[in-house]
Formats: sequence, C-alpha cells, structure tokens
Amino acid sequence: MRKKILAALAACLLTFPAAAQSELPPLHVDGNQLKDDQGNIVVLHGVMDTPSPYFNNYRWTTWAEGCSDSKISACVNYFNRLFTAITDSTNGAYCNLFRLHLDCCWTNDNSVSYPVDDRESGTGEANISHYSGTRLTRYMSLLYWKIALQAIRHGMYVIMRPPGVCPGTIYVGGSYQKYLLDVWDRVTKNANVKKYSGQISIELANEPVSVKNADGSEGDNTLHDFFQPIVDKIRANGFEGIIWVPGSGWQMNYKPYAKVPITGDQIGYAVHDYVGWYGTSDANHDHNAAIKNFGESIPIVRTNPIVITEVDWSPEKEGTGHYDEHGKWVVANYGTWATGTTRKWGLAYKAVLDYYKNISMTLSGTACYIDIDDYENNRKVTPAFKTAMEANGLDPYEGCGVACFEWYADYAKVNYASTERYQPKQVVPDNPFAITKEWFNPTILYENTCTYANPTSTNPLNTLKLIKAGCAGWRFENEEGIDLTPYKYLVIETQRAASKNTRFYLYDTSNFWGDRYVADIASQKVVKIELSELKTESGRDLDLSHIRLAGFCSAGADQTFYLKRVFLSNDGVNPAETTPEVTLQDVVTLIGNYLKAESTVKMNEITKMIESLK
Repeated sequence: MRKKILAALAACLLTFPAAAQSELPPLHVDGNQLKDDQGNIVVLHGVMDTPSPYFNNYRWTTWAEGCSDSKISACVNYFNRLFTAITDSTNGAYCNLFRLHLDCCWTNDNSVSYPVDDRESGTGEANISHYSGTRLTRYMSLLYWKIALQAIRHGMYVIMRPPGVCPGTIYVGGSYQKYLLDVWDRVTKNANVKKYSGQISIELANEPVSVKNADGSEGDNTLHDFFQPIVDKIRANGFEGIIWVPGSGWQMNYKPYAKVPITGDQIGYAVHDYVGWYGTSDANHDHNAAIKNFGESIPIVRTNPIVITEVDWSPEKEGTGHYDEHGKWVVANYGTWATGTTRKWGLAYKAVLDYYKNISMTLSGTACYIDIDDYENNRKVTPAFKTAMEANGLDPYEGCGVACFEWYADYAKVNYASTERYQPKQVVPDNPFAITKEWFNPTILYENTCTYANPTSTNPLNTLKLIKAGCAGWRFENEEGIDLTPYKYLVIETQRAASKNTRFYLYDTSNFWGDRYVADIASQKVVKIELSELKTESGRDLDLSHIRLAGFCSAGADQTFYLKRVFLSNDGVNPAETTPEVTLQDVVTLIGNYLKAESTVKMNEITKMIESLK
C-alpha cells in the first residue's frame, strides 16, 4: 500500500499545476499581442482553405455530386488528411493556424431569393442572392464544425471567415451588412463555436473593396459604423473569442481605425498582403521601406494584434497570367495569385513580420504550403512548387512553399506554439489501453466512431466502426511515451472479430505515417501480441520503452467490430499490474527533477512529506 501511495503522490505532484485539458490552450488579446492562458506571447502561422469542390480540384467529390450530404464525410476526411500533412513536424511542417472559409457551395440554395440592394449586387462568390441561413445553420453543425474540430485536434487554431467575398461597394445599413449580421448571428449561436471560443476566432468579412455610409459618403467613421454592429451582435450571443476586423481596399487600408477604432475586448485586425502591395515588389524591396509603408497603411499594428490571412508568391514561368484585384496584369507563375521571389519581395515581407512581432499569417491556400497531390498520392509531405521549380532549374526557396517550411519551423522555436510548450502533462490511466470516452480516440485518422461500454459492466462491449483506411486508438502525448518493457503480452479481446484487412499498429514515434509494428487481427476474437523483439515494417526493432501511438486500422472496406478490452499481461490471460513499483528514492529524484524546472518549493520539504508516508 505504501508504494501505491507514493506512486499516487508522485503522479499528483507531476501533474500540478496543469489542468485536465486536451485541447489547445485558449488565446486572448493583451495589448497588441495574442497570449495564451499562461500569459505567453503567441504568433501563429498556417494556411487557409475552403471546402469547395472547385478549389479542392474535385479530390473528394465529382462535379455532378457537388456539395451534397453524401459527400460530407469525404470532405471532412480530405481536410483531416491535409491537417495531418501540414502539422507533420517530423517532415518539417509546422502549421498551428487554419483559416476556414465557410464556403457558399454549402450555404447557397437556388430556390431561395435573399433580398439584395441593387447597388450591392455582385457576381460569383460576391452574389448573396441565393444565401440560405437555414443551410448555414445546418452545415455549421454537419460540416464546418467537424472540419474546425479536426484542425484543433491537429494543434491548430481556427479562424472562420464568412461565405463568399464582399461585393465591390458595401453600405452601412445595406443588405451586405444585414447578411453578415445574419451569418455571424447563426455561427456564434452554435454551442460548439461558443465552447471553443478560445481556439476559434472570427474574421468578419473577406476583402471589402469600398465601404460607404448609407448616403454614399465616406469618412473616418465608416468602417467602424459598418463593423461595430456585427461585433456587438457576436458578443450579445455570448461568443468571447477573438474577432478579426477587416479594412477596405481588399484589406489593405486601416487608417480610419486609428481615429475611430472598433470598441470592445478581444479585437484584432485581419490584413492581406501580396506582391506589389504597400509599395513593395521584386523591383522595390527595401526592408525599411516595407516596414514604413506597412505601418502607414496598418497603423493599428501598434495597438492590436494583426493576422495576414492571405499572402503567397512564386517566381515567373512561361504561361498565361491574370489580372489581380487592382486590375494589374500578373505574369504566370508556379501556382500562386502573386508573382515574386523570396529573396527580393519575400524577405522584405518577412522583415515586416520580424519588426512588429505581432503579425500572424496564413498562406492563401494549402497548395501554397504543400504539394497536395504528392501527399494524396504518395503520402509525402513536400513543400509546394518544390518539384516543379527544381525541374526547371530554379532554387525552390524562391517560392512560398519552401520558404515558409523554413520560416514556420524557425518561428516554432521562438514563438513556441502554446500547444507544444504548455501541453498539460498527461496522466495515463491504470490501463494505458483502456477503451473509455476520455482516453480512447476514435478519430486518429478520419471520422470513425466508437460506442463505449458501461464502465461498471462485468462484460464490457465497445462498438468500433472504422471507415475505409480509418484508424482509432491511443496517443501518448508526453515525449517519453509509455514503457511496455515490464510486460510480456498485449492482449486484444473481441466479442465479434473484425473481418479481413483489419490491423493493429504500434509506434515508437508520434508520426502516423512513420515506421511501425503491424499485426493482422482479422477474424480473431483473441489476439495475443508477444512483446519481446517486435519488429517494424522496415525490420527495425520497435522501442518498447517509448511507445507513442497505438491503434486499430482498416486497410480495406468499412469495418464494425466489438471490442471487449485491450490490456497488458504477463501470462497472456490476465491483466498485469500496471501501477509501477517505486522506491522512496525514485519518487524523491523524480519530483526533484520536476521542481527544478517548475517550482520554488524546497526539496527538503518534499522529502520530509514523503518520509512521513513510510
């Protein structure tokens, strides 16, 4: 009994003062900085994307099927794969921010006629005449929230932006302001959005061009009068998270806010930046000038946090270009909206980030960060444009993909994304392979489901449904993982066995796509994995002292099977005692190492407390 008390004491001390929390720590605004719940300054880096068949190159649906209910799962799973890739630090990807477009593909209904002022009519994504609030509410729960949750589970904060883009001119009191009021009223009434308001933030509009008063005039008050009522509506609904306010001129003009700012707490400003904006290009890339020009256009960078929610660049190549937002011709490039190079425009842009130190950013698409097709086809995390540029004899660093792989990795060392720096120390249950709602993760890969057994049942039965290629199981988030060396067997008991192509994986790294041990568990009700000398697929010895990930995966079709329990054993039949036997000195040493980093409590006081338990 004494040893168990000592072990329990060690576990309690080693988890104090962290809270029992598995999600990202909430962020808030403090002056012109973002901070986490520990008071640490956080600057975020990531990508934006949209659940659109067109913009996703029809990778999860066909043109005919479009945005239909039958494609929700495929869409969510597609984004889950992207999130796995862009957060795969093992392969150099370090995203901790995702900007989610609530794409109008899901919110438009051609049978609906939404009232639009003639002077605010638009085409394409700026056309709100078929907006359906009912569809937005529905797909907020069925689709958008699921994508946001997957991003959060991959360690990324989420910025939501409304469906579509602003018409050319919008007016205080006009139909587009009423549209945004309805959009954000519905979104911020969603219980999950409010619950995760520390991890989810809101960007009120995308690229207002010209904002006018109701009478067509324009003044220092206009931007405030257009967006302040929307902020007030969001707060009235109880959403307490960060609100990112856009400027006019395609999110390039913020001078009026220096005179008439948005009032209230948790306010930041969302900005866009492309080659040629703010007087900076490959031809004009003086760093000091870039810093000065940005500060003049965005003066509130000195008072509020900033996020650049669209930016990209790649070098010129042969082909047909396009006209940008300002009607200027942009020559062809490797797949970005803007044409430029890292060593000229890009380093001037980075100088702005490094000077102000409170500017987060998202590249204007996932495909500006990684080669999506290389990942989809080969599961390789490759920086965007790298392969094509190298094939043409160019240095791939000149494109935003390779450059941002380098920059994001460097920023992760100095900004310390709080999910890495302040992740609560994980308390492993007595059975690290327990199948409980609090511990077992059905969505390690894709949207699988698990119906959990009654914890008091003498014959527990957990129903696990795996979709094709899905994986469910356990992540051991602390760097040491769990130690299986004291045990001889890992036992899996089912009531109804899984059919063919079902496997059990064990990893000594946190990379799901990395080298692993694989056991075929199909058609077996009891699987006894002998732990001695397990080999990975590459023939390497699995490090049993450092297990980081384990789970059930379906390599073929959808699978449903019924798990009784999974446990460690020394006889292959009965669960082993998993509470470690420890000595007094073990506990003293362990706590001492912890306190050196985490507390000012004197070591002799801890020793006396432990001695009293002898």
